[in-house]
Amino acid sequence: MMSDWRLRNQEMYLKNKVLILKDYKNRTTSTDHDHCEFCFDKFSEKEQDIQRGYCTEDNYYWICPGCYEDFKELFQWC
Repeated sequence: MMSDWRLRNQEMYLKNKVLILKDYKNRTTSTDHDHCEFCFDKFSEKEQDIQRGYCTEDNYYWICPGCYEDFKELFQWC
């Protein structure tokens, strides 16, 4: 798994973090979307995008359900 193309040193900011499963809602940022920190799939409120996933407590980093399942043990998410 360490050779997975999706791994790009995210352990620097995502290792042992508490993640919350929640619906994506626009944040007060300059964009109307976010991307999965691993596979870059798009989160937004639009029907064609991911609308539910895992995020850090501050709603800053988002992780799609597939990447969450693939990396939850490696990153020791709570």
